[in-house]
Amino acid sequence: MTYLYPTTKVRVLAHRGLALDAQGKELDENTLDSFERAVQVGADYIESDIQVTADGQAVLFHDDDLVRVAGIDAPIGSLSLSEVQAITLRHGAGIPTLKSALEAFPNARFNLDFKVEGAIIPAAKVISELDAQERILVASFSEARRLAASRLLPKSVSSAGSTRVLGAYLGVLLGLRSLSAWATKPVQVLQIPVGSGPIHFDNRRFIAAMKLANTEVHFWTINEPDEMVRLAGLGASGIVTDRADLALATLR
Repeated sequence: MTYLYPTTKVRVLAHRGLALDAQGKELDENTLDSFERAVQVGADYIESDIQVTADGQAVLFHDDDLVRVAGIDAPIGSLSLSEVQAITLRHGAGIPTLKSALEAFPNARFNLDFKVEGAIIPAAKVISELDAQERILVASFSEARRLAASRLLPKSVSSAGSTRVLGAYLGVLLGLRSLSAWATKPVQVLQIPVGSGPIHFDNRRFIAAMKLANTEVHFWTINEPDEMVRLAGLGASGIVTDRADLALATLR
């Protein structure tokens, strides 16, 4: 399976799955239910996050603690896998292991944000054992974590950490080709917001320069159809969205 398969269409990445069922009822994010719903509407990319339990098991969960999604004031990393699996989230689902998600959706491509250093080795072990490297994109704000995970997953593609994103942007802005080349050389994708402070990534010149460097630009988290269309028009290769249903209807 090729992760970045050739296409003229904008890639739609379901951010933590699709947390709405067909009737518009809320589902728990980052669960098998939300992943299933994303697949049902046609998304073949699922964005998720990897944390690690106290006993070293890779689970798909975004926050550092369980307050927002389960009302439990405890860090996810302080609990054993059995304790995590006993938790019921606000809308009735459970927290999946990385292994269970990869097995449940064998044809889905996963965009995985390594949230903590301790998740790297157990997650890489699961991905390799399931022969799933070629359907994984390694992501992290931390370049150190991205690099460490990529070394263990050489068949996986990856997106740039924050230092390389900034390097790519400044290289284009200042006309420093060597800086842009350094920033993009080890990665295949930049996954970025529309902007951050004075920086505006949503400009045609920057996106075009990244394409010339064989580096895709994916914007997050884009939930409004008009904004999806605008970014696609600027040349964006991917949209990371909470509303994969709207994105697919809008962009396909």
